[in-house]
This record gives sequence, C-alpha cells and structure tokens, in this order.
Amino acid sequence: MRGSMEEKERRISFTLRMIHNQIRTVIWKTGPKSDIAPQSQLQGGILGYLYHHGEQPVYQRDIEKEFRISRATATNTLQVMEKNGLIVRKNEDRDARLKRIFMTEEATKNHALVESHMKMLDERMLMGLTDKEVSELNRYLGVIMKNLNQLCEECNIRE
Repeated sequence: MRGSMEEKERRISFTLRMIHNQIRTVIWKTGPKSDIAPQSQLQGGILGYLYHHGEQPVYQRDIEKEFRISRATATNTLQVMEKNGLIVRKNEDRDARLKRIFMTEEATKNHALVESHMKMLDERMLMGLTDKEVSELNRYLGVIMKNLNQLCEECNIRE
C-alpha cells in the first residue's frame, strides 16, 4: 500500500525528469555510433530539426526560436557543429547577412539511422497503449508544455 501512496504523491515534474533522463540514457547507450556525431543533446536536436525541414530554408533565428535558446548559445553551438563537419552555412544570394544552414551529406546519412532508432524507441515507450491513449497522452503533454510556456512568459524566462 505504501508504494502506491508514494506514486500518488510524486511530483509530475520529477516523473517527467526521470523519463527524460531514462530516454537520454537509452539514446546515448543504444543509438547508432558514428565518427561524425553530435556532441550534445542540443546538437542532436538541431540535426533532427534540419533533417525534418529538408529543403526548407533554415536560419539561425529559426534554431533560436525552435529550441528557445539565446543568440549566443545558437552561435556557439552552430560554430562547433560546423567545425565538426555536421553542418555548413552558406550565404543567401538575396541577403549576404543571412546564412542558410545545411546538414553535411555524412551527417544526413548518419541522422537517417538515428531517426530509425528513435522510431523504435517511440514504439517501445508506447507499447501497451491504445491509439486513443497515445492521443490523450499527447494532448496531456501539450497542455503541460503550454502551461510551462505561459509560466516562462509570465516570469520573463529565456533559454
């Protein structure tokens, strides 16, 4: 009886943090390995963003907005990624100040393997849930994210 009481009293933020840590551990321990790989979770997320935006132009400001990071963090991260051969930045013809971000060919190939691995991970995490339950879970998580975003705005929190 005591175990179930502790679960009822556990904070949702703690549970979500535990899930986040476990996902991160599984990804880094079981994911595809490569000589050219992201060095951080943020770099991996940026590669995923670029991968899923295919031929759409992506600029630094898009990365800043999507990942809720500062300009300095984005600049530093993208510089390291470029140095490590994960991305290239090319000037736009119409505005030399704008540099479009592209994944390198090798990074794109490697990320395709990562995507396959992530699909398997999602399937494993959702095992035993019905389509309706998955839909509800996504709705609940969306509400939580919306509430956190609102709190960040109210507290003027960036990054």
